[in-house]
Amino acid sequence: MKGLVLPFLLCSAFILPSTARADGIDDFVVTGNGLDLTFSLPASPPGNESTCPPNIISACLPGSETAFYLTTLVTINGVTSEDSLAFPTGRFAGGVSIGDNPGRLYGNVLFTPNAATPTFLLGTYQLYARNLGEGPPFLDYTLQITPGSTISSTPEPSTLGLLGTGMLGLIGFVRSKRGRVSL
Repeated sequence: MKGLVLPFLLCSAFILPSTARADGIDDFVVTGNGLDLTFSLPASPPGNESTCPPNIISACLPGSETAFYLTTLVTINGVTSEDSLAFPTGRFAGGVSIGDNPGRLYGNVLFTPNAATPTFLLGTYQLYARNLGEGPPFLDYTLQITPGSTISSTPEPSTLGLLGTGMLGLIGFVRSKRGRVSL
């Protein structure tokens, strides 16, 4: 056993640390027209991969060209509730739709490359909503997308290597102590 511990320790010294798979979270802040709205979403959320039904609707667009949809907790002026979100492609005037209030906000496309495999674009965007009441025809909003936290639940290989060599060293130490006691 003693002859095996040293090679294991040497091998563990050459295990290079690698980055664990981490899914980033993006924070969204929408302000305008008396609203302060915040929510967080995965940087690369599940997209809309649905395709058109065959031989039914000839003008149907695949999901990658329309929008993708999410439900998340949204805080509006300090009150948090679950809300539905839609992120349309440029073909449908970009922007975001956030429940009933503020509703549909038009502007830049907020993700790349398409609605099937979206990744949010960081930055500050000017969005607008059509005003259905009295006053100006459009209402202005500002959306800021910033990187938030990361979620990492996968241990790095170097951590596992260090743990394994420590366990082997402990087992070797206990076995050598037992061998000396019986002599």
